[in-house]
Amino acid sequence: MAEYTVAPVGQWLSYSFCYSSNIAKMKNWEEKLQHARDRVQHSIDAAVRNSEEIEADVNKWLTEVNEITELATKVHEGEEEAKMRCSIEVCLSLKLRHQLSRKAKKIVKLVGEALENGKFDRISYRPAPQGIMTTRYMQDCMEFVSRTPIVKGLKEALGDANINVIGLWGMPGVGKTTLIREVAKQVKEDKLIDEVALADVTQSQNLRQIQGEIADMLDLKLDAETIRGRAIRLRERLTKEKRILVILDDIWEKLDLEAIGIDPCKGCKVVLVSRQRDLLSCDMGVQKDFGIEVLPQKEAWELFEMMAADSVKDPNLRSIATEVAKECDGLPIALATVSKALNNKDLSEWKDALQQLRHPAAPEHLTRMQLTIYSCIELSFRHLESQEIQYLFLHCAEKDFHIFHQDLLKYCYGLGLFHGINTLEDARNRLYRQLRNLKDSCLLQDCPHKSKHCHMHDVVRDVATLIASKDYDMHFKKDGGLKEWPDMDALKRCKAISIGGGDIHQLPNELECPELRFLCVNGRDRSLQIPDTFFQGMEKLKVLDLTAMKLSSLPSSLLLLRNLQTLCLDQCELGDIFGIGELKNLVVLSLQHSDISTLPREIGLLIRLRLLDLTLCSKLEVIPPNVLSNLVELEELYMGNSFVQWEAEGLVTERSDNANLAELKYMLRLTTLEIHIRDACMLPKDLRFGKLERYNILVGDVWDWSYNHECLRILKLKLKTSFQSEVEIKMLLNTTECLYLDELKGVKSVLHELDREGFQQLKHLHIQNNDEIKYIIISSPMHISTISFPALEIFHLKNMTGLEDICHGQLHSTSFRNLKVVNVENCEKLKFVFPSSVARGLLQLQQLQIRECSSMGAIVVKESGEIEDTDMIFFPQLRHLALEHLPKLMSFLRTKNSLGTEAGEIVAEGTLDSDMTILHEQVVFPNLEILELSSVDLEETQHNQHRARLSCRLTTMEAMSRFQNLSNLEAMEEVLVTEEIAAAGEITKEVFPRLECLKLTDLPSLTRFCVGCNIQFPSLENMCIDHCPNLVTFVFNRASLGATTNQKIIQTNAEERPPTVMQPLFNVEVALPCLKRLIIRRMDYLKLIWHNQFAENSFCNLQLIDVELCENLVSIFQSDMLTRFQSVEKLFIADCTSLQQVFELQELNVNENQAVIAIPLKGLRLARLPHMKHVWSKDPKAVFSFKNLKEIHASGCENLRSLFPTSVARSLMQLENLEIIDCGVEEIVEGEGEEDAIERFEFPQVTFLTLKRLPRLKCGWKDARKLAFLLMDF
Repeated sequence: MAEYTVAPVGQWLSYSFCYSSNIAKMKNWEEKLQHARDRVQHSIDAAVRNSEEIEADVNKWLTEVNEITELATKVHEGEEEAKMRCSIEVCLSLKLRHQLSRKAKKIVKLVGEALENGKFDRISYRPAPQGIMTTRYMQDCMEFVSRTPIVKGLKEALGDANINVIGLWGMPGVGKTTLIREVAKQVKEDKLIDEVALADVTQSQNLRQIQGEIADMLDLKLDAETIRGRAIRLRERLTKEKRILVILDDIWEKLDLEAIGIDPCKGCKVVLVSRQRDLLSCDMGVQKDFGIEVLPQKEAWELFEMMAADSVKDPNLRSIATEVAKECDGLPIALATVSKALNNKDLSEWKDALQQLRHPAAPEHLTRMQLTIYSCIELSFRHLESQEIQYLFLHCAEKDFHIFHQDLLKYCYGLGLFHGINTLEDARNRLYRQLRNLKDSCLLQDCPHKSKHCHMHDVVRDVATLIASKDYDMHFKKDGGLKEWPDMDALKRCKAISIGGGDIHQLPNELECPELRFLCVNGRDRSLQIPDTFFQGMEKLKVLDLTAMKLSSLPSSLLLLRNLQTLCLDQCELGDIFGIGELKNLVVLSLQHSDISTLPREIGLLIRLRLLDLTLCSKLEVIPPNVLSNLVELEELYMGNSFVQWEAEGLVTERSDNANLAELKYMLRLTTLEIHIRDACMLPKDLRFGKLERYNILVGDVWDWSYNHECLRILKLKLKTSFQSEVEIKMLLNTTECLYLDELKGVKSVLHELDREGFQQLKHLHIQNNDEIKYIIISSPMHISTISFPALEIFHLKNMTGLEDICHGQLHSTSFRNLKVVNVENCEKLKFVFPSSVARGLLQLQQLQIRECSSMGAIVVKESGEIEDTDMIFFPQLRHLALEHLPKLMSFLRTKNSLGTEAGEIVAEGTLDSDMTILHEQVVFPNLEILELSSVDLEETQHNQHRARLSCRLTTMEAMSRFQNLSNLEAMEEVLVTEEIAAAGEITKEVFPRLECLKLTDLPSLTRFCVGCNIQFPSLENMCIDHCPNLVTFVFNRASLGATTNQKIIQTNAEERPPTVMQPLFNVEVALPCLKRLIIRRMDYLKLIWHNQFAENSFCNLQLIDVELCENLVSIFQSDMLTRFQSVEKLFIADCTSLQQVFELQELNVNENQAVIAIPLKGLRLARLPHMKHVWSKDPKAVFSFKNLKEIHASGCENLRSLFPTSVARSLMQLENLEIIDCGVEEIVEGEGEEDAIERFEFPQVTFLTLKRLPRLKCGWKDARKLAFLLMDF
């Protein structure tokens, strides 16, 4: 017992007796701990100042030290308390000393451990770079529709293991950096890339700085001094580390990636960003590049609105804000800069900004906002490679809208802008090269569908005109010309001026411009007059363009311009231009679209003339003989839609009034010719066109001029004689790009007899009005290696009554490989269009139209017997298919033998021909958008009998899923899908996700659109079903018959239809959530339009319903479906002889707490409904309200007794127009009892009331005094 009691007591007493030493020891260790803590804290403070992160164990140690310090503090507080205890409390004091002593000893142990743990090798570390930061604005920009394809393409390229170098290009300020930063952020979040490094290259190309920026973002320390050494270190990191994306932004010239340390072939991906496309594709060798354009107007406004915040919400600023945004012309830097500058500004500042954007001030007066926008574009201009291209760029700014290449050629050649160039052909090649450079630099843009034009962005043009006036003494202004003359000093320095479209309405008598080289005056309305002495003082003038001027004669001062090289008098009202022969140095003369009637003989004196343009001079009837023959230096002659009064060769005498075509023989330098020869007999025997590079030659009287062609070499021929006699024309066939042939005599095969080489350069071929040509191509085994029509894109055949085959014999598989458009019309002997061997190569075909071919049995034929299931024919680019008036068409695809000896004679052969279908299972159109079928004797559009071919059907249905316009389907019982497929339950839910308009018209055999379930039309807005008398239901589904088994009707037609169970036109299987307009006409057996259950959201957006000539229809709406039609505003019902009511309302249970359902109907028209007794079968009372009705017209309703139930009449406060004609109404408002006798009905907004031929009308209501039309205006 003593052993167990003495030891604890001793230990307890030892804490008490050692109290002082334990406390002292604790203080000593506590001081050591504080010193250690301070040392660590100093290191932490230094690390924080260096933006370093603190190691986790250091932070944990500090926390533990703080806890120990708190424990020691409590001991110190207890020690003070112990000292204050008096002798009376000896026992209590002894206990407290024991506790404190014990705690002090424990703290000493904790401090010792903490000091041992506080010996850190490293206090902090450098955090990994945060990467690329983006803003909400950048993220919103990526959601724009115009940016989506670029973002998607960049992501796909970055995820492609075979692509390592990618290019992104665009004009200054278009948002290249913004886009690539956001894409980089997204691909990192998507785990396509692990790390991203971005460096700005800039014009300086400081390789050391570029290396440093990349290393910093990768947290790589480059210790080497030399660029080469740093490159080795960087390359090691990029090649051995995980997936890294390196973005090099703002590249101006070729950059040596290897010198930086980047090897795209080994691990990392590289995106190069530049304003110059050519630099990326040629110099940097990117594997894939993406161009970014300005924003379309809608997206530009969204961006502007986003950046301007609340400012544009002010209704007083809204209209002017939209004008300001338009002036930015979709350029993101302009939109962002202007919107930010005007945020929270008042109306006057917005108006001033609009003025600045429309009419930029002189360079020295530009605002900060303008400088921000213009500086980036000016930088691109300064970086152009030569003065030659800079001057060309500035002259492009002289034009407003589309810049016609031909105009630039006339100007540049006259100015001598291109050094070392003599011929027009060389000048044209240089021009096209420099225009390409400007486009690659994103300072010019292509014009869509106009390859001979280019376009300059409005903001770029503003910058160009500022540069031109500031640095080059060239004065051009937006909108066509100067608003006022430059000052006298500026005029003396001026080198180029454009006048017109401004406020200058009168020219001075004389203009002192001794340095002027270029002058353009646009009279616009021909009111601007030129004084006779105006051109004095312009001795150096080289190019003069007078457009849309009235010139009774040429000013005498103009004839003194000895240095004049180019004279353009386009669209001028010209009188006598006598004296033009004085301009001996003239090389370009353009009279395009002028009303000149006689070409002066003096033009024959202009022996240095290289270009003569008489295009669209429709009044030109006289060209004196021997004028054209004197122009021996002429390279380009344009006479399109102009002079046609050529004299026949051999008939020219001294008294002849006009030139003959033989004069062209003397133009040995001629490379360009546009001419119309009405009669081939006028062609000289020895006229040669061998040197022509460009031509548009029309021979015959059936042709009209068309300038829509993008082809360089066009030949249109109507020859009454054999082609063999026209050797000079036949020489052109080898180089022709566009060939039209009419009434060609003595030719049986086009390819065989006209060009045995296969028309290698031909792009467009149009042959018409011929009964002799039997084949377009005849191919024999010895010629099968020849590729026929390899460049042909458009192929038209019209009125070819003798044509039997387009391709006779086997062709090379790549013949017609570029064909995009095929139109065949009125070829009565043609049985098919292409053999399957050719059809498989038509991967570019976009449009196929076959019309009025009475013998056409198939579009594509297979020459052998059966086709295996896997033997598919794809038309991946086909968008438009039209098959019209083809009475013997059996199928799109058939075997040749099955066509029989006569088209339409069916010979059974294998499974291929067991179907009578158009959209054959083995012919696939995955991108078809427009289908037109008319007078095609088929029962179905698509039919498949075997479930093994289901995948083929689904592919074909995918083709239909891209339809945007489906119309003119005739003589068929079903549009798509068979009952067998539906029974198998294998039909897609979204058959037509992009279909917007559906028209089924004049289809007497159509009984249903399809068989199946859950057919959805999520984009359909317009539907018209007209004259489909046997159409029973839109989607036939036997499973849905149970709901209507108690409703049977007997349907009879010419074939005595058997009794069938009635289905509604639209049942629960049809989803039409976006339908806005529904037109139903001439549906003989339609009795029920809607099912009492709807697919989700169906008809909820329907706004207009038009039902006419449906003789078995009894009602339009039932009460249990009215809530679905919450958008219907217009309802028109006519000529439905069995209709008894429009709204068939069952017994309504009215609940006091039930909310009234407002029907939005505004207009109701009812016409010629002889059996209609009620519009509303019952009073809707407090369940439905029709308070939005504004117009009601009823006519020809002889059994209609009243128009409105009481509750409806009570709500018509918005009714404006009420018209009742030829009806049996006895009262307008139907009363129901004594309770109604005291009520007064008012129609306060009615302004037009028409009541005609209503023989039974007694009064408007039981008491006429209670019916008031307060605002009626008779």
